[in-house]
Amino acid sequence: MFEKKSTLIAAALSAAFALPLAAQAQTSVTVYGKLYPEINHVSITGASPAGADGSTLTRGAGTASASATTMDSPNSRLGFRGSEDLGGNLKAIFQLEMGFQTDTGAGDSTLFSRNTFLGMSGDFGTIRLGNMDTVYKELGDTLPFLGITSGNFMAISNILSKPTIGGSASAGSFHLRRTNSIYYTSPEFSGVQALVDYSLGEAANGVTAKGSVLSTGLKYESGPIYAALAYEMHKDMFGASTSLAGTSAGNANQPTLANVTSTGTAINGATSKDDAMRGTFQYRFRPDLRAEVNLAHLRYNESGGAIGKFSNFQQTTWSISGQKDFGAVSLVAAYAQASSGSCSLVGGASCSTSNMGAKMLNLGAGYNFSKRTLLFAVYSTLRNDSAALDTNWQNGKMTAGQDSSIMSIGMSHSF
Repeated sequence: MFEKKSTLIAAALSAAFALPLAAQAQTSVTVYGKLYPEINHVSITGASPAGADGSTLTRGAGTASASATTMDSPNSRLGFRGSEDLGGNLKAIFQLEMGFQTDTGAGDSTLFSRNTFLGMSGDFGTIRLGNMDTVYKELGDTLPFLGITSGNFMAISNILSKPTIGGSASAGSFHLRRTNSIYYTSPEFSGVQALVDYSLGEAANGVTAKGSVLSTGLKYESGPIYAALAYEMHKDMFGASTSLAGTSAGNANQPTLANVTSTGTAINGATSKDDAMRGTFQYRFRPDLRAEVNLAHLRYNESGGAIGKFSNFQQTTWSISGQKDFGAVSLVAAYAQASSGSCSLVGGASCSTSNMGAKMLNLGAGYNFSKRTLLFAVYSTLRNDSAALDTNWQNGKMTAGQDSSIMSIGMSHSF
C-alpha cells in the first residue's frame, strides 16, 4: 500500500511541475553568417539614343558606356537564431539577421534588416511574425549559383522576377523580403507543404490594404524531385507607374503615362493590383548533378487613370540552370529570358512593347576547400533589347538598351 501511495504522489508531483519545468527550459542560440567578397570587372555598353522610343513604355537615355574594376561584398551577413522547447512538441523560435559589406565594414542602414522574426512551431505547423522573404521568393529559383546569388549580379531573379520596364525597386519586384509580415507554414503531408504570408500595408491613412503583399504557394519535395507553385499579389504599389515616372529606373521613362507622381503618390485616386505566378521544377539526377527550370508570368494592372494613362503590362519569363560537381570542383550555368510582353493604355490607345525582351547567361566554377570555404570565378552577361531596362549592375542602374558583361573572382565562407 505504501509503495502504491508513493507512486501516486510521484506521478502527481511530476504532473504538477511539468509545466513550470518546461517554462524554465533554456533557449538555445546559434551564431551564423556568410561572407563572400569578390573582385569584379564590369563593362556597360549599348545604350539606346536619348529620347528614342523603342516601345510605348520606355525611351532611351543615351548614357555613356562604363567600365570599372571594383570590390563588392553583396549580402554578407551575420545572424542569431534560436529556439526554446515549451513542451508538448511546442517551440518558440526566433532569428535576427543583419547585412554588412566585407570590403568596407559598413553595415545596413537598418539593423537586422534581413530575415528577422519571432514565432512558434508545433503540430499545427509554424507561424512567424517579422521581416521575411516572401513565399514567392523562397519557393522559386532554388538552385543556388555556388551559394553566392543573394543580392549579387548573377541572380537570375533580375530577369525572372522583375519587369523589363525598369522595376528594380521594391514596388515592381517579386523577389524580396517584406516587412510587417505574418508567415504560416503548414505541416508536411506526403511531401506536400502549403505556405502563406501577408505583409500589412500600414499606410499612413490607416488603410492597411494599401501597400500590402499577399504571397502563397505549394511545394512538393520527395526523393530527387522538387516542385513548387507560387503566387504573389501587390496592392496599390504601382510597380509599373513608379518606373514610368522615373522613380525606380535609371532614367525618366514615360512620366506622362504614369498614374503616380515623381514621389510615388497616386494621381486622382488611381489604384493598382500587380501579381505574378511561377512554377519551379528541380530534379536531382545524382547527388553531384542537379537541374532546374522556372516559368513565370508577371502582370502589372492599374485602374482609375485618365485617358491615355498606363493600364496594363504583362510578360512571361523563364530560366534553366544546372550544377555538376567533380569532387571538390563545381561547375554551374544559368540562363534566363524575358519576353517583350504586351501593354494597354486607358481608353484603348495603341501600346507597343516592341524590343522589350531581355536575356541573361551566367557561367561559374568553384573549388570547395571544405563545406564552408569556396573559391569561385563567374562570368555573367545581360543583354537588353533596345527598349528593355533590366539591370544587374551593383554600382548603378542600366538605362534602356544597355548591356552588361561582368567577370568576377572571389571567396565565400560560411560559419
